[in-house]
Amino acid sequence: MASPLKQIHKTSLIQYIFLGFIGALSTLAFSPFDLKLIIPFTLAVLIYSTVNSSNFIDALKRAFSWGLGYWIGGTGWLIVSIYYYGNTHIIISISIIVLMGALLSAVFIAPFAAIKFIQFKPNIFIHSLVLSSCLILLELARFLLLGGFPWLLPGLVFLDTFGEILIPNIGVYGASYIIYFISSFLALSIVSNKKNYLFIGLIFLVTFLPYQNNQSETFEKSINLSIIQPSLNPFDKYKPGSDASIEDVLVNLTNKNKTEDLIIWPESPLPYLNSNPKMKKLIARIEEGPKVLSGSWKFNNNSLYNSMTILGTDQTYLKRHLVPFGEYVPFENILRGLIDFFNMPMSSLTEGSPKQNLLEFKDFRILGMICFDIAFPLSYLQEIKESDFIVNISNDTWFGASIGPEQHLEIAQSRAQEHQKSLVRATNSGISAIIDRKGNVVNRQGFFEDKKIRESISIYEGKTPFSVVGNYFIYGYIILIFMYLLIYNRTNVLNTKFNNE
Repeated sequence: MASPLKQIHKTSLIQYIFLGFIGALSTLAFSPFDLKLIIPFTLAVLIYSTVNSSNFIDALKRAFSWGLGYWIGGTGWLIVSIYYYGNTHIIISISIIVLMGALLSAVFIAPFAAIKFIQFKPNIFIHSLVLSSCLILLELARFLLLGGFPWLLPGLVFLDTFGEILIPNIGVYGASYIIYFISSFLALSIVSNKKNYLFIGLIFLVTFLPYQNNQSETFEKSINLSIIQPSLNPFDKYKPGSDASIEDVLVNLTNKNKTEDLIIWPESPLPYLNSNPKMKKLIARIEEGPKVLSGSWKFNNNSLYNSMTILGTDQTYLKRHLVPFGEYVPFENILRGLIDFFNMPMSSLTEGSPKQNLLEFKDFRILGMICFDIAFPLSYLQEIKESDFIVNISNDTWFGASIGPEQHLEIAQSRAQEHQKSLVRATNSGISAIIDRKGNVVNRQGFFEDKKIRESISIYEGKTPFSVVGNYFIYGYIILIFMYLLIYNRTNVLNTKFNNE
């Protein structure tokens, strides 16, 4: 009797639908579902199917189908901002989600089909290294192409497992490489019908067992702070006359925290520029006491920036990674004005410089990240080594009570763990949180509540292996693998030629 997988492969349409479904299941490995053990098996199905394809076109279709399910399942929550906040017809909203999923799959998953062109020695271990290298190259492409979209990296699932020790040593990309290797090893064991190898592959899965490091530590340096979560309605924020009510919420919550060292407001809580005279009046209303770090709008050289500043100072951080369609519109000349979603408030921003100074408060050095910035682990390697802690401000109100903010929080946890730095996350309406250096959420605030979080965070001044090396070891490893393939293929060709002669 043929195996279920082989039966599925007999019908092309069913096969592609099945692969799309498996790709969508993969997203259950991430927050808030945390069914972590799913992802090595769903990735194994992708690898098995692609390797077993009849030709390159068939492999391309299979990889694309899996990727389409992955991206629609993992980012479908964006329909909240498109349909509800973007005032877009439901049919058009769904179409945008599908088209976006298709684009992401075509660029970041489907090229995996190129493995059909690779001739390699039939060795499961070596073959697994090769496949892992191909897949991690696509992950690195997600950092660079289309403005960058390093969302749903497989390595994130190691959080709160025994495998989390990998993250401060080799980073989330390195952890993703390990997951790809495990998945490749499982898939190729099935392809080769090697049950002994399959057993070894299953042993690897022990790294996914739940684990949380709550061991108490003592540090010489700490800071007391509060997060203000005002839960402002984005529909009302830019209405005429809304300034006063917004200021009242922020000031009242802030003045209840006079004993703290630092108060943190979320991303762009105010509807006017930080150079507006209203800003000085607002600062004057804050009772003498702690400083306030806040998101703000900055206009400079005819450009508008999403920024972070310590109120009353000249210190400013400018957001480096803008959200497509939310803060800028790709192909603006074509899309701008077609539907309301392409004309949302503040959707014509400018990116900040790749190199910026840390924010300084007393003797603390703060690395600022605004919203989408937190998803880019390779953009801040130099600054993060010199910082004491990380502040990530955001406005996840645009995504409602969907799984989007939960995924965003999970990414923030990985940044804290990669560098062993405490991370403070302040959002307009959930999920605000304090994350310790081990990636544990020690305090959080849910959706749609105008409240505060008070916490003392400790400063870890050491450096992790990943902080020092970054992803260079991954690049080197991939180069070595492909050098091996090149040498092997050349040797194989020469041997074949010699034998024929």
